[in-house]
Amino acid sequence: MQEYFKKIENRSVKIGGAGLAALAVSYFVWGEHFYRSYLFGYLPWAMLTLGCLAILLLHHLVSGAWGHVLQRMSESGSRILAVMGLLFIPVLIGMRDLYPWTDDAVVEASHVLHEKAGYLDAVFFIARSVLYFALWTAMATLLRRWSSKQDDGTDRSLTRRMKIFSGPSMVLFVITASLASVDWMMSLEPEWYSTIYGMSFIVGSVLTALAFCIMVLSKVSGHRPYSDILTSRHAHHLGNLLFAFTILWAYLAFSQYLIIWSGNLPEDNFWYLRRTGPGWNVVAVLLLIGHFFVPFFILLSRRSKKELKKLYVIAGLIFVMRFVDIYWLVAPAFDHESVSIHPLDVIAPVAIGGVWVALFMRYLGQVPILPLHDPRFGEDGFHIHDID
Repeated sequence: MQEYFKKIENRSVKIGGAGLAALAVSYFVWGEHFYRSYLFGYLPWAMLTLGCLAILLLHHLVSGAWGHVLQRMSESGSRILAVMGLLFIPVLIGMRDLYPWTDDAVVEASHVLHEKAGYLDAVFFIARSVLYFALWTAMATLLRRWSSKQDDGTDRSLTRRMKIFSGPSMVLFVITASLASVDWMMSLEPEWYSTIYGMSFIVGSVLTALAFCIMVLSKVSGHRPYSDILTSRHAHHLGNLLFAFTILWAYLAFSQYLIIWSGNLPEDNFWYLRRTGPGWNVVAVLLLIGHFFVPFFILLSRRSKKELKKLYVIAGLIFVMRFVDIYWLVAPAFDHESVSIHPLDVIAPVAIGGVWVALFMRYLGQVPILPLHDPRFGEDGFHIHDID
């Protein structure tokens, strides 16, 4: 299995390196479009990283068997948070090209922005972003460190420590991730707001990470030790979880739309008018079908959730739809007249994705693929007993 991880890592390094080189050159060729494409390329992988941290915290809280087989993947993914913090620097550099509230003239001309000026401040924005990444990295680092110590022995207190730590950490994660979604995405159109936006961001992040981890698990399921312990029960649990988060994502998206549609206020409905105009309405329908209806009806079947190979296909579809969803959320803030995909909109996510996957595979190959000496689980990855 280590050879497989190394092979993927080497390929990803080449893709990421070529993509970053192309990004560097494109800055001088398409400078006016660089930062918006970089933001779009950055956000899906940032959400994937945050989703891994959320899954890790949830696993230690509920001690599900599904989390046992995903623990190393979620640890490896959340470990990339420090690097994602560094990759966020170009967004900070391009703030004035991305966020209207950085222009004093725009703020003064808008009563709404004038009222929000205390929060939408460039220095405060940077300080909050630094705080977010510091807190998230600290959570991921501590959980990974305790998990590594657990591999070395049978210290039962480490499992209890991780469970107790994950409770308040989950609360802090929800607060900071919600604020980050407001800062990084919702403030692209600062006169609009939604109280559901933060939770949609978190659910989307978890859904992205869950789909990715299921795809990776399917690819390595034929290798030991996974081939020795994985059963249809594991696949069924993961399928149910994917099904639940798909429904939750759709519920939040529909609730937001229904509330704004029923209110029909100009200060609210312009956000949807931009995203249902010429071209964008096709993307909205694609999301409705590909992100909800197709996964919903396939995962509704018990049979489709018992095989990882089948789950791989639907997880792959959801993973792709997550990129489409993020593009639909971000791009109309800049080009709301019609859909226009710039070459950088492809180069940026591929470049950052190459770096992300390379790091993920490297970290995954540095630790036992399954956690060792965890008193909550037996040799088949299912519960022996829970931790009080």
